[in-house]
Amino acid sequence: MTFGFRKSSLGSRIYLSMIALIVISLIITGVSTIYFFKNQNDVYHLARLQRKEQSIMLALKYFVIEESIDEVDLRLNKKLDELTNIHGLDLNLYNEYGGLVYSTILDDTKDFLAQENISSAIIDSVARTDDPVIVDEEWEDQNYLSTFFLIENRKNLPIAVVHIPYHKDGKRSKEELSAFLHTLVQVFLLLFVGASVIAYFLSNYIIKSLQAVSEGIKQTQLAGKNPHIEWDSDDEIGELVKDYNRMVDELQESADLLAKSERESAWKEMARQVAHEIKNPLTPMRLNIQHLQRSITDNPAEVQERMDKFSRVMLEQIDTLSRIASEFSNFAKMPRTILERLNLSDTLSSAVELYSSTPNVEVIFENKINDSVEVDADRKQLIRAISNLIKNGIQSIPKGRMGKIQVVLYRENEKIHIDVSDNGKGIAEEEREKIFEPYFTTKSGGTGLGLALVKNIFNEFGADISFESQMDIGTTFTINFR
Repeated sequence: MTFGFRKSSLGSRIYLSMIALIVISLIITGVSTIYFFKNQNDVYHLARLQRKEQSIMLALKYFVIEESIDEVDLRLNKKLDELTNIHGLDLNLYNEYGGLVYSTILDDTKDFLAQENISSAIIDSVARTDDPVIVDEEWEDQNYLSTFFLIENRKNLPIAVVHIPYHKDGKRSKEELSAFLHTLVQVFLLLFVGASVIAYFLSNYIIKSLQAVSEGIKQTQLAGKNPHIEWDSDDEIGELVKDYNRMVDELQESADLLAKSERESAWKEMARQVAHEIKNPLTPMRLNIQHLQRSITDNPAEVQERMDKFSRVMLEQIDTLSRIASEFSNFAKMPRTILERLNLSDTLSSAVELYSSTPNVEVIFENKINDSVEVDADRKQLIRAISNLIKNGIQSIPKGRMGKIQVVLYRENEKIHIDVSDNGKGIAEEEREKIFEPYFTTKSGGTGLGLALVKNIFNEFGADISFESQMDIGTTFTINFR
């Protein structure tokens, strides 16, 4: 039960907690009210008996003195009948030894309320005090209070003990308590309904406040401007909102500093990579120029032959420099993507056709989808990306091995996939995490921009690219169109 409560939403927990507190409060109030009502009822009956008792006791004592009564006689019996009629209470008269002398009780309760003898303990208690002795008794599920007091003559000699049995009237008390509880339950139901409605709106108010903060936190991002959350109240949630807004400001400052640092780092890395790539062809160019100078001086007859060789080397290195510059330029500024509805099978066929005449390499396209497949993409960039993957596969094939490149179009889980597989040397474990990073390359003459460029192109199309590779068996790149 506790586990289920914890899994419920915060709003439900707040609401249920409030309802539980309301119910507990109502139960405690009800129990306390019943207990108080019972005590008040007991106090009421005791006070009523004491008032009646005081009146009867004073009347009898006055009567005994006024009539000069020295022992129990008929006059005293008649006085008891008179007092019974006046106060509505039965009276029993016992002699000084505890024996019943006279009783006004005529019904079937006489055996209990007018016993033939009272205990010696009560006689002793009455003799030792001037105050009445009160005893709480029960008979046939009825509660009674019995009070005993002593009557003395003019000589202060005891002549009789008066017993007043008082019925608490439990039935009436229960009826009064039942009526009171009925009214109390009605009031509690109204309070419960009202409190439940208030608890519902209060919990919604709290949750709405927290949801505003939650939505703000969900939309928080490192890049871009994060808006502040507006909150008018200076309560605990207001403090939370202030902390969030302060965090957003600090995050923005940190993001700006990070972006600036990343730009500087990227430019430094770009400059280092460009310098490195340019130095590679410059070295053989310098050596060839120096060698040509020596040839002109030492062996003028071979100047033309040396000049032809020099021209070929220089043109090759110039082409290399031009290619390096083009790759860096293409990566730094991708052409604007123009999405159009393309027949994927036809576009892949065109990319594969470019490499169909590659020596010692078989490049195959296989379409496993019977119907026409169309996607939103840029035709030139898609051909460029697939061509780059095919070219990488061809370059990974070791010397002496017949190469095989497979481009497969298929559907899986209602999504379009493209596999570009080769049987090359594979990608080493330590290189796999960096394979799509700019400037990372395992080739001596590469710039490390090819696969990074491919990933950017497919991302523009809303596609993902991943790969699986086994050393000396080959690598498969998979493109998943979302």
